Amino acid sequence: MLGDHDIRISYWKAWRSREVALDYAKGSCATSYKLLPDYLQRLVRANPGTLAEIHTIYDAGVGHRFKYMFLALGASIDGFSHMRNVIIIDGAHLRGKYAGCLLTASAQDGNYQVFPIAVGIVDGENDNAWEWFLKMLLQFITNEDNVVFISDRHSSIYKAISKVYPAAKHCACILHLKRNIQTYFKNKHLGYLVGKAARAFQLSEFYTTFNEIKNINPSCAEYLLDIGLEHWARAHCSGNRYNLMTSNVAETWNSVLRNAREYPILHLVEYIRSKLMKWYAERRDVTQHPNRMLTPRVTSIVEENFEISGGMLVCQINTGEFDVKDKDRISYHVNLHTKSCSCFSFQTLLIPCPHAIAAAIKEKSSIKSLVSNFYTMDTLVAAYAGNILPISSEVNPSIEGT
Repeated sequence: MLGDHDIRISYWKAWRSREVALDYAKGSCATSYKLLPDYLQRLVRANPGTLAEIHTIYDAGVGHRFKYMFLALGASIDGFSHMRNVIIIDGAHLRGKYAGCLLTASAQDGNYQVFPIAVGIVDGENDNAWEWFLKMLLQFITNEDNVVFISDRHSSIYKAISKVYPAAKHCACILHLKRNIQTYFKNKHLGYLVGKAARAFQLSEFYTTFNEIKNINPSCAEYLLDIGLEHWARAHCSGNRYNLMTSNVAETWNSVLRNAREYPILHLVEYIRSKLMKWYAERRDVTQHPNRMLTPRVTSIVEENFEISGGMLVCQINTGEFDVKDKDRISYHVNLHTKSCSCFSFQTLLIPCPHAIAAAIKEKSSIKSLVSNFYTMDTLVAAYAGNILPISSEVNPSIEGT
């Protein structure tokens, strides 16, 4: 105000003016909560298969009061069936008048893009809120041992998963773990080694790095053992977290919603719906990638592995089986029939490693056929096949321009 209009006002007056402007543009927060049930009902009617739930509590002095909200659009539920069973869950603070927390569940599509599955709005990241959110997810993501959750190791998430998804695997975000290590033990190199050990595909590679951690700081090694190796080390995980070693997928989604997290609840939900509608339309459009079998991101990974495979020595063992020696003359056993390699990268990522590519070239097999269907353009299009429709403008005209 001082720079643009040469008027001095207090910080408090500037803040209140901003709040009034937001209320004028988006409506009041209190009114937004009142309109939410009707909005969600109409959203479900416009988008068949959508799960929308509001949980209230009774307050003797007020009546029924909002507690939790959950939303999973029908197109997202259908699309998740074309994803790998790795769900990244996270919470982010809301900055509106009534505060609260936005809980998200996301996956990663075959082009390594964020695929939002569901959102929840709760009073905070606590045991009850996370348990309620996961119970809502349980309606379409079953409790099976091939399901993997990745989180920032919030204690309430651990408790909720143990109750609601006891058969699923729970893995830690490596970035959060590294930050904790560097904070507690005041050693950046330890953080680097933890990341290296966590990403190792082979047990031998893991223990080489872990022993180095143990030699530098035995207390750090003990701390990591107490967490449970299966929670943070890929080589020890009994499930498959593929390339997903961090919760960056969820944090990217939270970043997209950063400004919207200060909107009244109704406009926040509508912003999410509108954003997903645009993403689905853009991502199902394959005309931008004509005649491409694999997704762009995975194509680049395969091309990079192809370059690395040059100069490897390949000897056939049996039909489809090969002994492949890299440039350091380290030997790897590749089986093209089972799509596996003794480096463990091939069967973990479901993308042929350089050793597998060298073997495929020797056998004159198609390299692309070794890539999992998760990473094909057909699967990507199928994941975004569903339409996300707006509610009709007659419902609430103030929402239409969001």
